[in-house]
Amino acid sequence: MIHIQENMGNYLCDLATFLQAGYGDYQVSQNNGRRACAFQTHLKPALGRPNLSVVTSATTTKLATETGAAGARTVGVEYAVGGRTGAKQTAELAPGGEVLLCSGTVANPQLLMLSGIGPADQVAEAGIPLVADLPGIGQNLQDHPATLWASMLKPEYDHIAATTELLNPDGSIKWTQYPNYLLFGKGPLATTACDRGAFVNTRGDSGEPDLQIRFVPAYALDPDAIQSYIKFGQLKELRQKWPAGVTMQLLTTRPNSRGTVGLESTDPFDMTKVELNYFQDDGSDLATLVSGVKVARNIAEQAPLGKYLEEEGWPGADVTSESDLEAYVRKTACSGNALVGTCRMGQAPTDGSVVSSNDFSMWGVNGLRVIDASVVPAIPGGQTGAVTFMIAERAAALLTKGTPVAAKSAAAVPEVAMA
Repeated sequence: MIHIQENMGNYLCDLATFLQAGYGDYQVSQNNGRRACAFQTHLKPALGRPNLSVVTSATTTKLATETGAAGARTVGVEYAVGGRTGAKQTAELAPGGEVLLCSGTVANPQLLMLSGIGPADQVAEAGIPLVADLPGIGQNLQDHPATLWASMLKPEYDHIAATTELLNPDGSIKWTQYPNYLLFGKGPLATTACDRGAFVNTRGDSGEPDLQIRFVPAYALDPDAIQSYIKFGQLKELRQKWPAGVTMQLLTTRPNSRGTVGLESTDPFDMTKVELNYFQDDGSDLATLVSGVKVARNIAEQAPLGKYLEEEGWPGADVTSESDLEAYVRKTACSGNALVGTCRMGQAPTDGSVVSSNDFSMWGVNGLRVIDASVVPAIPGGQTGAVTFMIAERAAALLTKGTPVAAKSAAAVPEVAMA
């Protein structure tokens, strides 16, 4: 892939820097070849602290509030353990305690509106008593719309494919891969499968890249990435191997379209109403992905990659006209898994924001902060994981005044309920 990009006049760069145009390796959340998720890196080491209780299989159903002379304040969190029919419980805050809302971009607006916090008209329509009128809740939903290009390898090159290196003909993992992974954190099992890629400016101007490409050394079974994994599971049941091939997932990195999140019902166990509104802008988001398909085709034609590939499977060699490409993108567009913005932070409630950018506290509701990707006002031009960690680290520093919480002094820290 390096040779191909150099042949096309692109440059190797650090994709995590501000000037990200070019190709290279993505920084990923791994430690010794294994996924380093937030539980492993942050929560697990703290499980022994006396001021921490973790409740699993729990669904937060409502934020408990009371209204006094100083306005509305959260006083606890209501939740159910074990699903819709599970036991209903309440975690009450001690004096000076706060609720830190970290349920995510989709769940936060639902939980807030069910608690009477949100756009007054939507709260009233649901028949819920209004606690705080915040029109910005559920607005400003942003994501990276995605589609893909893919081609199978020619049969004579199947032996060099990553899927052949990893999988037996019946779809099971080759036993020889386990020692390399377990002992050394190396090999196909230690890869994210999309740890290389590029950022491209398809507009041809001097602006920031509008397209991200993720190179995947396997054939997409479906233009929707999630459906590909579902079909992979079906292949395993049929004892068949994932086909060898190459996929380029294409993402609009700086979209202009905005969506919304609202209530589908007043049942907290029902799905949230999500309107992604892909391609509801001036047409630039759609144009980026159409250009992305053309860029992917150009890459696939370059030496030495071209000689290894069969005729493309997605979108298909017969999809050539601008209208056909637009139709393909519209039909196959899926989430880039980067949802942000529905509780965006700002300088004052008059600017349409939901929380303060100074300390993540919610306008109009005391004792409540929102600390996750939903506070991001404008989606970054890349993955949102590092941004979310940064928000959490900043909030932790604010809450502890920069002092790490040690086990021996944990009792002196104000109580916090996580929702």
